[in-house]
Amino acid sequence: MTTSPPEREALVAPHPEDAGLRGAAVRFVLRPEVEADAPFRLALFQASRGPGWDRLPLPANMLAQIMAQQFHAQVQGYRAAYPRARLQIVTVDAEPVGRLATDRSPDALHLIDIAVVPERRGRGIGGAILRALMAEAAAAGSAVTLQVARDNLAAQRLYHRLGFAATAADETHLTLRWSAPPPSTLAATT
Repeated sequence: MTTSPPEREALVAPHPEDAGLRGAAVRFVLRPEVEADAPFRLALFQASRGPGWDRLPLPANMLAQIMAQQFHAQVQGYRAAYPRARLQIVTVDAEPVGRLATDRSPDALHLIDIAVVPERRGRGIGGAILRALMAEAAAAGSAVTLQVARDNLAAQRLYHRLGFAATAADETHLTLRWSAPPPSTLAATT
């Protein structure tokens, strides 16, 4: 599977409102996933499953086994569906805080997966990552596409606030798209 180039991508939130606190810029680094990240990725996967999993009336070891199987299925599913995906770990101050999986085509940058550890959510990291992806897509003249679970209302609010619009829906997910605004006619005349 193709991942991102070995160099690290240092990024800063382009908008101060992404910072969440006192207008400080959100700074994060994207680096390629490596096998040593598997324990972090599994823990993030478990933390991202939402409430309820930890309340299932099953022994802890059985829940852990189910989570490991689901994680493995997700990894294999992404590899099959997106063989050229760029799989990255999001770090802040050299600490892994999230994961980003994207796939690029000539007409769209597809956001496969984005997750941030629970203790770092709501601090502007997700918004900063999304704005960086939107800037990349705008520069390439393409769109950003993604799917979001219907029950993930917090993510939906963020996507809609950033200008994503629903293009399709099924029983469990919404398909969203963001397209760069057309160049201003004022900019075209100057």
